[in-house]
Amino acid sequence: MPQLYFSNTTAESRKLSAQAKSGIIKRIYKGIYTDAALADIEKVVQSKWYDIVNYLMPSAIAAFRTAHELVPINNTVFVVDDVSKRRNVVVFSSLTIVVIPGNIQNMVEPFLPQMLRTTPTRQYLENLSESRGKHKKSLGQIWVEQRLCIEMQRSGEMELNKIRDGARKFHLECGGFEIEFEQLNAIISSLLSTNTSKDALVTDIGLANARKEPFDPHRLTLFSSLANYLNRCELKPVDYHYNKLNWMTLSFFESYFSNYIEGTEFEIEEAEKIVFQNIEVANRHADSHDVLSVYQQVSDYQEMSNSPQTPDELIQTLKDRHFAMMVERPEKRPGQFKEKANQAGASHFVRPDEVEGTLKQAFDLYKDLPEGLARAIFMHFVVAECHPFDDGNGRLARIMMNAELHASGQYKLIVPTVHRDSYLNGLRSATRNGEFRTLVKVLYQLQQYTASIDWSDYGEAKDLIEEHCADKLPDQGIAVFNNQIRKFKFNPPLQMD
Repeated sequence: MPQLYFSNTTAESRKLSAQAKSGIIKRIYKGIYTDAALADIEKVVQSKWYDIVNYLMPSAIAAFRTAHELVPINNTVFVVDDVSKRRNVVVFSSLTIVVIPGNIQNMVEPFLPQMLRTTPTRQYLENLSESRGKHKKSLGQIWVEQRLCIEMQRSGEMELNKIRDGARKFHLECGGFEIEFEQLNAIISSLLSTNTSKDALVTDIGLANARKEPFDPHRLTLFSSLANYLNRCELKPVDYHYNKLNWMTLSFFESYFSNYIEGTEFEIEEAEKIVFQNIEVANRHADSHDVLSVYQQVSDYQEMSNSPQTPDELIQTLKDRHFAMMVERPEKRPGQFKEKANQAGASHFVRPDEVEGTLKQAFDLYKDLPEGLARAIFMHFVVAECHPFDDGNGRLARIMMNAELHASGQYKLIVPTVHRDSYLNGLRSATRNGEFRTLVKVLYQLQQYTASIDWSDYGEAKDLIEEHCADKLPDQGIAVFNNQIRKFKFNPPLQMD
């Protein structure tokens, strides 16, 4: 691996100079040499920038944006040193070290054994400072607001007060940053709502926190990426023509499979008695109600025609549908957003205090999508990612998805047991990697498959489902079912970085 060599003594200087003359190493700056090939020098210099700074100016500290990023940006790093004027040091045209006069003793912390950087509190002041020139030394107010919101969400409002107190002490005792502190103070006051004016804030997340509607910025970025992807997909609509028996049969299997995926497992014949004869399975009152309550919702033609028109309507619709679904499980707090964080495996969902704000922010993205499957997939993913309730989130996400399809006059879709793994893998890929192709393809093909069945004859529809092994576990029936699903060709577009 290529190395840097530094001349610290007269003997070292002579040795390195001789090696450079013989071509063993190359001199890249006074006292600094490397054995890297010419094409690799830039990479070595930038990866070891802190060693170069420590050699050339041992008392300098990483500051401004560099204290946060800890890597050169545009071949440039910013440091503060006890010097009288600003200067630039250029090393082999690969690294520019911008040396800025300033305090090197207060509000500093180690980030390497041989080098210090400014603390996060001091970084807020530094990154609010005016920045001129081609390469900006400060990250600006947007970065500061976003970081403060993250701190408040992680550690509470008291943490922002500590940051403000520390910044005040630094600028009063060490001098400078008066304008920056006034700006930081105004931002924090607005975030804490101690300043009634929100003019100090410039970001959506800052304004949302000031309104006490914080949201999950990572999820909003993910939702935006999904919306952009869906806008690029050609999702052929599948028109639905109402027939009472058709509707009731489809709704039965919609409820049956949606519950089965979540672990409420019955034989089809048991579910038939629950739904059509109102006969509970012995010793399974709550489970029986799960199947019945989902069926009652998805078979309500008028209710499934409702699509939220405002963010507040979205919130209320979710709460109403969840209440109706979970009313027989009072321990699950039906119709009430979660109070404790929840997760599935390694996937952590939106924090309780950010659920409402995240849903409201996502609503604008939802309304900008075309009606039909694009909105349906988006709505499903938003509810699944937010996981707004203690339980029942998967079933609710599928209800919301199918309500979007029905409201636009399209076929609802079922997610049969046999295709559960493909469906869940699509969700996991979207959640963890921001990869949406699998999820979109699975749901597109399932809508096409659902529309291919004649639901107007219950017995024939049931026979077909069993013939296709749709009611089997994935390892028992996936080969047979795939012979059906692959009939519905769909090549979703590649994702762009």
